Amino acid sequence: MKAHDSTYRLLYRDVDQMGVLYYARYFELFEMGRTEWARAEGFVYRDMEANDGLLLAVTHASCSYLASLRFDEVAVVRTSVCAFTRTTLSYHTEVFEQESGRLCASGDVELGCLTCDGLAPHPLPAAFMEIVRRAAPDCFGRRKRT
Repeated sequence: MKAHDSTYRLLYRDVDQMGVLYYARYFELFEMGRTEWARAEGFVYRDMEANDGLLLAVTHASCSYLASLRFDEVAVVRTSVCAFTRTTLSYHTEVFEQESGRLCASGDVELGCLTCDGLAPHPLPAAFMEIVRRAAPDCFGRRKRT
């Protein structure tokens, strides 16, 4: 499966009173990672909403926190598709501290494709499915959660 790396330098707004990345911010990094993964593969999420009337809603999210990130450190967000069906898409994301390379967090997010107007389940756009199939050819099917 094809992974994409994005970087993000932590700002004061990102850290809690202990000076470490606030736990919920990891999910924002996951979102950035999957948006940039799609963009790097030639698919712009915003266009799917505007042109196809479809959106991807989170149906499951998990994160294992392994080490702290601190203000002004650079996070490397590595994102890849780990499972997909006609209507769902799952990404696996790892967050590393750039200088040391230490793994700070690892998680998965599953999204379901819905219509914008009625929030009804809908197949992923054909163009996006082709990108996903090419990037993760062995990942068709739902991922088993542990």
